[in-house]
Amino acid sequence: MSRKPLFIVWCKHSRRAETLATELGARVSFQYEMRLKGRWLTPLRYAVQCWKTWRLLEHEQPEVVIVQVPPVFALLIVVIWCKVPRKTTSSRVPYVIDCHTGTFCDPRWRWALPLQCWLSRGSLVSLVASEAALSVLQQWKVRGLFLIDGLPTLVPSASVIGLEGKKRVAVISGFGTDEPVTEIFASARLLPHVTFYFSGDAKRLPPKVVTQKPENVILTGFLQDNEYVGLLTNVQGVVDLTNEPTILTCGTYEALAVGKPAVVSDWPQIKRYFPLGFVHVNNTPEEIAAGIKRMLDEEIKLAAEVVIMRKELVTRRQPLLEELTALLKQ
Repeated sequence: MSRKPLFIVWCKHSRRAETLATELGARVSFQYEMRLKGRWLTPLRYAVQCWKTWRLLEHEQPEVVIVQVPPVFALLIVVIWCKVPRKTTSSRVPYVIDCHTGTFCDPRWRWALPLQCWLSRGSLVSLVASEAALSVLQQWKVRGLFLIDGLPTLVPSASVIGLEGKKRVAVISGFGTDEPVTEIFASARLLPHVTFYFSGDAKRLPPKVVTQKPENVILTGFLQDNEYVGLLTNVQGVVDLTNEPTILTCGTYEALAVGKPAVVSDWPQIKRYFPLGFVHVNNTPEEIAAGIKRMLDEEIKLAAEVVIMRKELVTRRQPLLEELTALLKQ
């Protein structure tokens, strides 16, 4: 049994959850049933994860629970457990909601927003990773905290992934609907001397998109952490683009963590939080290609700016982290 905070995540991996759990001295638990993966098995997977989450909570008896959404069902089972009276104490266990960007941006979870609004009213605080998400919480009149991601600790490995080609970039991708994948493929055709390493599970790509892949694009598939860090270390720059103007992508923080310049989308929020060391582009093949060329040509200068921006980001985030820590100790 542990009285430390417990961070519940219903997915295979979350860099934000791992980093935040380390900062808060919490244990993170990823509850995801791989054997029940698939659209038609989703209800059964959620049922099994509800049962396993409840058992974990009963065993750990945490002093506070942090739960990442979506899915809202993870939050629902945590709230029920936190509200159940304990034999040893009359007090309820407080809970914190960590809202992934998909909470508000993913159309698959819009139906759940009224339920989450109601459940948020009983939370200690709801954490969000963008200004737009914070405005939603303000409309709900619930306590919210805009806490940008912490910089993860990424230990370089001896991986050889990312060493093929003289000029190399890593495209951080989950092949989601918000990513301009076809535009990046088109930009790769304009830069035949550059090798593009696409991370992420390529099985999510529609077959018609796969047929558009140029020869200088390598689909690495989903990489384990040591191989992924090796990829980021071995390339000369990072590409992390989104069609969603209100989010700050995880890959930008990973680029900062390994000290690499990056090409990112030219959205106002991204420019405010990542003004140095990154090249901001519109999501067109021509601008993406021009941005990558500039990043590679100015690699040393941009990498030096990344170091400066990394320090500024940590300084800006620290008071918010301290505010959250104080809330958890109440």
